[in-house]
Amino acid sequence: MIKTTTVAKTSSFKALLLAASLLLGGLAQAAELEVDSPWVALAPPGAQATAAFMELHNPGDEPVDLVGVHAEGFQAIELHRSINEDGMHRMIEQERITVPAGGSVSLAPGGYHVMLIGPERTLEEGELLSLELRLNGGEMLTIEAPVTRREQAMGGAGGGAGHHH
Repeated sequence: MIKTTTVAKTSSFKALLLAASLLLGGLAQAAELEVDSPWVALAPPGAQATAAFMELHNPGDEPVDLVGVHAEGFQAIELHRSINEDGMHRMIEQERITVPAGGSVSLAPGGYHVMLIGPERTLEEGELLSLELRLNGGEMLTIEAPVTRREQAMGGAGGGAGHHH
């Protein structure tokens, strides 16, 4: 009888663990972000900044905020949005870029982008730059973005290469 009780308690505990992991798995999935076509603009030697671009897709039921990016070899990395105001082009730093539930946001030249400021070395065309995207829930998503000439990435041969993990 004691063994039966122990088995029953163990089965209940396993069921509770399974339910908890399913619930937590669902919460983690809510903050999931899919990244397509990442790329980093090839900058001329000596340039003080370049930018990273990508498509962000949120398959979840809740909005997801991109709140930061980390990459080795830069003095600073900021989220920016380019705007035209009274005929003047300017960039405004963003605290976050919100990807709506079931929606997408494009990080592209002339709009939202990741500013990579103060590179410690010249990036080479074709190299992969590892970027860690930080989401509002503390989750990190690492992607590999190829360094590409703007004209190639924006419709020429070789654009759209890249993958995420």
